[in-house]
Amino acid sequence: MDAGGYAAWAAAVTSAATLVVTTVVGGRREKRQWAREALTDAFVAFLAASWQHSDLAKVSATPPDISSAEAMDGQYGEMRNQLTRLRLLSPPDVVRAGETLLRLQRRVKDAGSASERAEALSAASTGRHDMVSAAQKAMGLRRPWGAPPRGRSASTAPGLPEPQQPSDSARTRADEFS
Repeated sequence: MDAGGYAAWAAAVTSAATLVVTTVVGGRREKRQWAREALTDAFVAFLAASWQHSDLAKVSATPPDISSAEAMDGQYGEMRNQLTRLRLLSPPDVVRAGETLLRLQRRVKDAGSASERAEALSAASTGRHDMVSAAQKAMGLRRPWGAPPRGRSASTAPGLPEPQQPSDSARTRADEFS
């Protein structure tokens, strides 16, 4: 074989190797991206159902009437479905936080008095915080919910005032449309 043949052979091998490496790396990247998107969707749906369940409990009688109980059961069922997805896609600490929150939401519905419901709603809120923290940690998104930035003790830069929303009376008509 002459030099041109060797060069052609080397180019073919290099092209094949590049194709294989690109396919493997690209496939892994796409799989990770799909898993991250599916996990995010499951987290959001799980937490949305939890908040909706709590909102329904806040406005229903104690014990809930049939329509309120059915609506809460629907949200509870959605949480169970999403927890199944989370079991497939997330680490054990996220699943444990989700299972705990699911049990806390059941306590909200089963509360027999207004004070028991208020206590159960507070516990469910704490459970949601724990779930968000576990999810953020598992996904490597950012520091745990509520933790201050590294190297700071407050959420704002030193010497700057805390950000505040303007009071309703301070808002202008233009603010209402933006």
